[in-house]
Amino acid sequence: MEIDVLAPIRIASPIIDHLSNELRRRQFSVMSGRAVQAACDVDPATWDEFASCWNNLPQDKYMGDNGNYRFRRYSAFELDSAEGVLQQLPHAPYVQPSYINKLNGDIARHFEPLEQHFIDNPFLSGLLLSLAQVFDKVEGDSGKWNIRLHPYRIRASSHVPGNPTPEGLHRDGVDYIVTMMVRRHNVAGGETYITDVAGKLMCRYTLTDPMDLMLADDARTMHGVTKVLPYEAKREAFRDVLVIAYTRTQA
Repeated sequence: MEIDVLAPIRIASPIIDHLSNELRRRQFSVMSGRAVQAACDVDPATWDEFASCWNNLPQDKYMGDNGNYRFRRYSAFELDSAEGVLQQLPHAPYVQPSYINKLNGDIARHFEPLEQHFIDNPFLSGLLLSLAQVFDKVEGDSGKWNIRLHPYRIRASSHVPGNPTPEGLHRDGVDYIVTMMVRRHNVAGGETYITDVAGKLMCRYTLTDPMDLMLADDARTMHGVTKVLPYEAKREAFRDVLVIAYTRTQA
């Protein structure tokens, strides 16, 4: 199904250039939410509508650690960056090989797809198109991308911490991986760390504000996130992020 991208909220060209240059030079890039918001000029109502989609994520029933703290959906898309055409692929199970995901690998995980109002939000289509531009510049050419979207909510309590990356330090087996902060509510922790393929630390950064953005070359880095706990034990605590995986399918 082709997605209507007539009025996407794109990131401005100078920021596209900055992200691609950093990614080429360091294999990762981090940008504050304030800078992202200024670069795409998304209005508060559009962002609030987008962020509200995390309030209706089903529980992940496939946790190899038997945890009940993760909530998610999943959908896949194809983007022809040369033509600017974004298409939603037929819904299918999400499968990773066990050498990539030691906790949940080699399992066909049947997650609920993204809701239509999530897909139709102009911030999402603009973000996907803009990120493809970043990666095109790194690759030196435009083409087709397979894009996998994973909105996550990680809940935490004083008895059970939330674990954003229960598989530990890992790769996702794709070309580029993106994490965007959507909302942190009453949580401490959740520091992202990036290493090279040998495990040498390259970056530590805590995504704290809406639209805080982190990009990494998944073939040349690994990443993980520390556990989260509530600041106030008796209040609801959660961490909402959008993880996006890009894999080149055709030059």
